[in-house]
Amino acid sequence: MKKVLISVMMLALVLLWTAAVSAFVRYEDKHPKKQSDVTLTGYTDYAPFGQVEFPGEAIIGKFKTFMQPMLDTLAQENKIRYRQNFDKQNYPAQIQQVRRGEIDVALGVYHETETFRGLELVYPAVLINPVTVFMLPQRIDEVKSTDDLKKLKGVRTSKETYSDFVEQQLAAYNIETVDNSYDLFERLFTRKADYILISQFYGLIEASKLGLRNQISIAKQTLWQIPMFIGISKLSRHRKMLAQKFTRYLENPQNRELLKQNLIKFVEQAEIDSQGVVPPTFGMELPADKPLDVSGESVSIKEKQD
Repeated sequence: MKKVLISVMMLALVLLWTAAVSAFVRYEDKHPKKQSDVTLTGYTDYAPFGQVEFPGEAIIGKFKTFMQPMLDTLAQENKIRYRQNFDKQNYPAQIQQVRRGEIDVALGVYHETETFRGLELVYPAVLINPVTVFMLPQRIDEVKSTDDLKKLKGVRTSKETYSDFVEQQLAAYNIETVDNSYDLFERLFTRKADYILISQFYGLIEASKLGLRNQISIAKQTLWQIPMFIGISKLSRHRKMLAQKFTRYLENPQNRELLKQNLIKFVEQAEIDSQGVVPPTFGMELPADKPLDVSGESVSIKEKQD
């Protein structure tokens, strides 16, 4: 009887201790002891993943990203104050600062990619970045597999960042690189290139800015789908806290759905903002295609089977 009583008492103590620890954790999550200053960086010209306006040499505009709901929620719940650190020209240089611990967080990094080597990646991924093909509407049916693309001439922009795996795959394609979206679409519309290789969301935004949103068609299937992550400096004094908070946020299906909807709104807003934009002369004579759906799921292109 005595042994039974002792066992019951021990069990009760364990349960009380577990409840106390759980309550303490919940309290700490909701009420951090002090404010944390977190420095973050991201893309400055790669919407919807990151965009910053630079109205003057000494002035940096507001950073915009579809990930803003996540940043706002974590800041409010954990008393985080973000300090933004951006470089107009050189994102890889910013990543080196993350690696050295001078910046805490990088938004939009890829797995097993040399540029982001040494960063701690937060799982799950924030989104899947689909790389696809833009073509003139009357030619879109020419491409049914990657083999078809390899026979054609493509063009891409240096503004985009892909994973090392995708870059290695692109060695098998005949693709020219240009420095801006105007040249990108000019090559397509003047038939100097057969297709544009581009990530879908970024491509839709850039086409909208030029008033060409309804003048291009997108391949029904994507070439690659690149998981995009949050990267944290391993030397950051906030490393454990940030990894925990971002992970918990991204593990929640409702939060991921919120980010997805915000991404779609980001793309749609670019279209709204571009209404009335006169297309460049190279795109004015082509018949308009029907509006493109950005909300559907993407699947990978299948190689032709022998």
